[in-house]
Amino acid sequence: MEGDPNLLPGPVVVFMARADDLNDHPYARGLGTTLSQTQMHEYLRSTLIMTAAEHRKKYGMLGCRPHKMQTIIHPANNKISRGSKISRYLFAALQEAREAITECIFVLNGWDGWTTDPATIGDLCEAFKDVALTIRVYAGTPRQFYEANAHTVNGYLDRHIQLDDAVIKMDRDTGLFIRMFDALGAMHYGIPFPAERAAPLVQYDSRLAR
Repeated sequence: MEGDPNLLPGPVVVFMARADDLNDHPYARGLGTTLSQTQMHEYLRSTLIMTAAEHRKKYGMLGCRPHKMQTIIHPANNKISRGSKISRYLFAALQEAREAITECIFVLNGWDGWTTDPATIGDLCEAFKDVALTIRVYAGTPRQFYEANAHTVNGYLDRHIQLDDAVIKMDRDTGLFIRMFDALGAMHYGIPFPAERAAPLVQYDSRLAR
């Protein structure tokens, strides 16, 4: 169990779930109900508890270091300021991983469970180039975990890496994350995404079928 002194500390793991606003939840869509900030954070946290349980089934105990949870109420395409509470929390997690010389893992509820803003990812990756940062996404039909290399993703977003480069072709999940990032980013902006590019991605996020 977490805190077991017989286990090694393991990686720094942060579970994340995000909502665009206080209406971005099933109850609002079905009943027209708006949650308070507190209620939305509680709702998102409840989804993370389930994701954490599935994560443990898949990956087992990763160490005795307690995992962290970050709930976000923020539009996916909007930059998360470096001075915000969210960024400070994530920077602290990465700093903890740096000091422990270990990996940091962000586990997201859905492909856009953190952000679809390139600069937000860039801020963290550029500040922690020396820290192994993995993005695990719990998504798809049926839901399962996908694992992307955050620094490779940032290299693509920074245009240092192309989708057809070997580093991405050899890493299926990272390539998929990049395609989902592009597709959902366009969706959040209301920009038409080519149907022939969206069709293979619908199985990973049904919103792209709209």
